[in-house]
Amino acid sequence: DAASEALCVVGDYQTLTALAEKPLHYARCFEDKLNTYSNLVRALSSSGNNDECINTSVSVLSQLGEFIPTNITQEIYFDEVAKVRQSLIGLSRQDLLSLPVMTDFNKLTAMRFLNHMLLATYASNPPMNPIVVFRMVR
Repeated sequence: DAASEALCVVGDYQTLTALAEKPLHYARCFEDKLNTYSNLVRALSSSGNNDECINTSVSVLSQLGEFIPTNITQEIYFDEVAKVRQSLIGLSRQDLLSLPVMTDFNKLTAMRFLNHMLLATYASNPPMNPIVVFRMVR
């Protein structure tokens, strides 16, 4: 974890990508892989490998129980809009500001990966970008 974090900070994405394989292979459980995946996704996005960033994030998110469609149709888009609208019905701005702080580990981790995906989807898969934002809102 420390090595991949340091390589991400200094921008040595090629070494980070190669180094990430070992902890991902030898980790005891999925949770042990999350920081390495996070650093890898950040590196992929920063180095312009947006498609790989998106694919890796989608894979991690599915393991967290958050399934993100990759082929966005109008039906999917309108369904996501409807779900966001439904979840916001009757809530004022103050209600939204008064919501409790998120504490669920899987949801917090999913938010981190959705956040990593924002720039990558904006740059290389624009139809997917609003879906990522809608999921963050929900």
